Amino acid sequence: MSQLIIGHVSENSAKIWVRGIANNESTTTLTAHITLKSDFQNITQNLTIYKHNNFIGVFEFTDLNPADSGFIRMMYMVEVVFKDIANVPIGGYGRGSFNTIPRVNYPVNFLLGCNFLQRSSDDSKRVFKNLSNIRRVDRPSFMLHAGNQIYIDAPSQSAPIQADLYLRKYNEAWKTREAAEFLGRIANYSAINDHELYFKYANDTEYDFKPASYYLMEALPAYQNYQHLKNPHTYGASKLYYHYNYAGNAFFVMDVRLERYQFGKRQMISTEQMEAFKSWLLENKDLPKFVITPVPFAAIKETYFSEYWSSETYQQQKEEILYFIKVNHISKLVFLTGQGNASLHSTISIRRGNEEPLVIHELMCGALAQYEAALCNYDDFVWYQRTRTAELDYEYKLESGNGEKDPAVMSISFENGVLNYKAYSTRYMMDEDEVPPVILSGSFELR
Repeated sequence: MSQLIIGHVSENSAKIWVRGIANNESTTTLTAHITLKSDFQNITQNLTIYKHNNFIGVFEFTDLNPADSGFIRMMYMVEVVFKDIANVPIGGYGRGSFNTIPRVNYPVNFLLGCNFLQRSSDDSKRVFKNLSNIRRVDRPSFMLHAGNQIYIDAPSQSAPIQADLYLRKYNEAWKTREAAEFLGRIANYSAINDHELYFKYANDTEYDFKPASYYLMEALPAYQNYQHLKNPHTYGASKLYYHYNYAGNAFFVMDVRLERYQFGKRQMISTEQMEAFKSWLLENKDLPKFVITPVPFAAIKETYFSEYWSSETYQQQKEEILYFIKVNHISKLVFLTGQGNASLHSTISIRRGNEEPLVIHELMCGALAQYEAALCNYDDFVWYQRTRTAELDYEYKLESGNGEKDPAVMSISFENGVLNYKAYSTRYMMDEDEVPPVILSGSFELR
């Protein structure tokens, strides 16, 4: 089981997630001794973790040294040792490392992945070994987990869906040595999607004769502890949307589930989140901007159509965002998404009379795990569509797709105005340091 995961890292801070394992049932508290070491600093902090939180906690280290240029990669080694109330080590430890980020503009390289449906420990070993091999070659600074890090509703099982099952799913997903090695060596950011709650979750629906509020009550504590604790809490810990910057590049992670209503309100996100997103767009108008939405913003898929921003239910909010982008001349914008179980590059071009169209890009990553029934049929995607309203005239186009039913993770780099992307297949177990095959690649200028 991963007992140390690197969370949000900034120029001078880092969140370290830990989970202890008690050696007897009567233990109610443990102490995690977390040590950071670099060429210039040696810091140890003690964190008390509690049984009622599954012995999970996060400590945020501050006053760290930034990496001031591309020639200085400020690496910190991390070690955690767990002790009982008598200060006696109880076994189990975690080791990892991370780099702080530069204070100046610097090329950004990161991974995008989602939809990790684990059927056995072999899935975890294969996926995380592939990710580690990619990390050593491409040297990404962080990974964006764009939803569905567990599947509470698949494979089908007889166990009732209760809080304990959500905990067990996380423990099973991260229990391998390969998972611990990867998650402890790179900063990790998470976004929530339906399978971490229940399939096709919305607040005003019922599933198996239970209201959505039942699944939210059972699922949210586990998601908070296992995933959201290590995210930035820009708008407070209770909000699952947030933003952060990396060396002159801006990132906004949306919550497209907890504020979703399929009927009545017909909204993907709340008014509060919408206003936060618009403010972020304006505040970062001149920067390259990346928006993580676990359901596609641009891409249109005819199956499960009601889940996407392009559905009739949510199109009004989508066009509210497009209109805001148009009237405020927002450029340099990329949406990053998953859920479609495909590796795609799509665009939306907003027409502006005689001016050049505003072009928005979207990159979609395929599912991390190999699960044939979940991988898409590319014929289900719409390849071109033009939409005209009283205020908007915009074109959607699917620019490229790999055309194969392959699970994948996407590696994305951005430097000097050019974005490059590669989708690596995660279908096969690779040898040590062997990079998985690339199934889709491309590049475009971000203007």
